[in-house]
Amino acid sequence: MMPVENLIKNSSYKWMGAWLGAAVVVLLSACASAPGEKFAGIAPLNDKYGDVYLYKTKDTASIGRETGEFEVMLNGKKVGTLYNSSFLHLRIPPGTYDLKVYPPHHSREGYQQINVEAGKITFYRYQFYPDHLKTSAIRYRSLIQFKAADEAVSELKGLNSATD
Repeated sequence: MMPVENLIKNSSYKWMGAWLGAAVVVLLSACASAPGEKFAGIAPLNDKYGDVYLYKTKDTASIGRETGEFEVMLNGKKVGTLYNSSFLHLRIPPGTYDLKVYPPHHSREGYQQINVEAGKITFYRYQFYPDHLKTSAIRYRSLIQFKAADEAVSELKGLNSATD
């Protein structure tokens, strides 16, 4: 085994240490966190509006590659920003909406047409993940997926509100 002094003198190990240090800084700075409070349970319903909970758990695809800020649009209008381990609670009039989530750096957006009913709650989880299957190049996919209430509430625990 090589003594520590020799490892430090060896320039390849110096560069490896420098790269490792830089990677840690990038990874930590890429973990944008939500500004709001922790999820405290479902908000009381309003019989004139529908509630939509859109959330994003922490996924490795957005750490290091992306800033962790994902723009949320409803019928072409920005309604918020999702972060890693965050949720948005939207209270909106009944109707059909185009829900889109845009990852930073021009990656392909996630899209889901949603139906909102007065006095009802729906849950959607947003995922951003690498797709290694089609080519040797890593491509990223976005997915907005409907979730059952019990599973969604369990996943929402520990997430922060994306609004302050």
